[in-house]
Amino acid sequence: MVIFAIDLMIPSGGVLIGVTACLAFAAVVFAFRHSTTSGIWMLIASMGAIPIMMWLFVEVWPLTPLGRQMISKPEPSGTYVWSDAAKSLNAGSLIGAEGTVLNEMIPSGLVQIGDQTFEAFSESGPIDAGKAVRIVRLDVGRLVVAVIREKKPTDAPMSHGTGLDRPISDLDLESID
Repeated sequence: MVIFAIDLMIPSGGVLIGVTACLAFAAVVFAFRHSTTSGIWMLIASMGAIPIMMWLFVEVWPLTPLGRQMISKPEPSGTYVWSDAAKSLNAGSLIGAEGTVLNEMIPSGLVQIGDQTFEAFSESGPIDAGKAVRIVRLDVGRLVVAVIREKKPTDAPMSHGTGLDRPISDLDLESID
């Protein structure tokens, strides 16, 4: 019992609890060597001590100075912030906003939206610095961004001057007939 009480005060990772169990087993063995009656009483005492030790560990230990240090108390949800995006008054209003990537996102980085800088996460892989992005959703209070694709004019050829955009009469091809 003394070793178990020491384990409540000194964090040993359960080593002292194991030592306590070995000592209790040894006490029962030696009591049976003395007499059967002593062994039975020691076994009953050891089995009766287990619920008491568990009660001490669950109820009393958290009230000790070491227990208070090791067991953290949860913070109220109103004071805990998942990310810097949640600091804004309404993080949901940022969805659809456009910004610029400040550093390479692999897959997370900084995004500037207006005059504010936020940490964000790329939806589809790395994004180079300077690219325009749009906030597509919030994921556990973190901004998720996607690259804004540049739209090309519909009348512009897709070949970009490779020769495929010239009329067939300019290619000097003989007829297949």
